[in-house]
Amino acid sequence: DDQTSVRKFKFKEDQKRALVSRLLQRRCCQTALGIEWSDIAIKRTKGRKPFLSNPANDELAPNFNFNVSHEGDYVVLASEPLCLCGIDCAAPQQLRRGKPQTIQDIHKTFKDNFTEYEWQTIFNAGSSNAQEDAFRCHWSLKEAFTKARGDGIAFELKRCSFSMVGDWPSSQATVAVDGVEQDGWTFSLQQLAGEHWVSVARGPVNDAIDAYGEFRGTFKAPDMTVGELQDALKQEAPSISMLTLADLVPPERLDEFEQAGGDVY
Repeated sequence: DDQTSVRKFKFKEDQKRALVSRLLQRRCCQTALGIEWSDIAIKRTKGRKPFLSNPANDELAPNFNFNVSHEGDYVVLASEPLCLCGIDCAAPQQLRRGKPQTIQDIHKTFKDNFTEYEWQTIFNAGSSNAQEDAFRCHWSLKEAFTKARGDGIAFELKRCSFSMVGDWPSSQATVAVDGVEQDGWTFSLQQLAGEHWVSVARGPVNDAIDAYGEFRGTFKAPDMTVGELQDALKQEAPSISMLTLADLVPPERLDEFEQAGGDVY
């Protein structure tokens, strides 16, 4: 269950992020679909992608799915009514464990995860800080893509090569997999306070990797036409909304939350 999963994390900060992630997922399902908190059932695919296993019959969100990420100062979530979605948050080095690395150190460690084109983009970004930003953006894009599909660790990250739309820094990107442009996918990037970068990937539900088939089984409109997909992808990605921990607590439990020391605004 959720409590057991959260307690598996070794460090207290990671346990907190994992707990907030679980609360955020439930808040999303409740807000987007109007499902009672107690009725929300969240499972994971073999690739560890979370999904709502008992979605409501909502005509406006027939393929409802979501994705979460937590690193540094943020826990982030993206959800989608029609397309697959994935999200990833990349924090600066000072907020991650381990010794800070130069861009040369990063290149040695992650060389095989990026294409030569991507490394060229990273090294041409400018200052050392700008190069690290570019690296984190590319890493975040790869993570968001594979998390949207549900690949897990099985996907070789070098297979997908990202190109920024326009000059760096960019708010959009495209991807090629095994050298083939993926026109059915869109990617948006947003920088949050504290030098965090967030990437959101959106694509066709037929690209979902689901060994057990249960996640795919929740889709009510799996056979979107190319036109319907493109119309959905043209929808502008909303900016990220900030929530407090109190926003994630069920209203009927707010008194308990406050008595336990939580801040209720």
